[in-house]
Amino acid sequence: MPKSLFIQFSMVLLGLAMLLLPYLATAETWYVKKSSTKLQAEASARSKILSRLKQGTRVEVKKKSGKFFQVSTVGKTGWIFRFKLSKKAPAERQGERDVLGALGGNQRMAARESASGSSIRGLSPISEQHARKKGATSESIQAVKDMEDYKVRPEALDRFLEEGKLGEYSQ
Repeated sequence: MPKSLFIQFSMVLLGLAMLLLPYLATAETWYVKKSSTKLQAEASARSKILSRLKQGTRVEVKKKSGKFFQVSTVGKTGWIFRFKLSKKAPAERQGERDVLGALGGNQRMAARESASGSSIRGLSPISEQHARKKGATSESIQAVKDMEDYKVRPEALDRFLEEGKLGEYSQ
């Protein structure tokens, strides 16, 4: 092989390697924040759902496009709304029952950020006893307990987000 042809061939290989390097180096490990997170066919909230992933599922981020990340996991490749992912693995399962958690993962709020710290946690036995002493009716206490037990189905939450143009449906 002539020396000039070898140099040209080497330059082409080097150029290809430089073009491919960003794609190889960009794969990052992230984790799903919330169970029932949608893995979608395209970078759109309205695209076909390929799968629903559980909290803590490890994904490899391949590409970023606006509000969506292209990921690979469990033998599938698809797109996930970026705010449904975290660089850190979740320590424990939290936020599965609460409405704030359903809107985008684990939501934490300090007691000073609400009118009452117990309003976030619901009524503990001590809080319930205090409420009764202050004149709260059994119906009111039961209403708080009913709210704590209220669960929003993923389909209803998704419809709410889409209609309000919130989260992954925002413009």
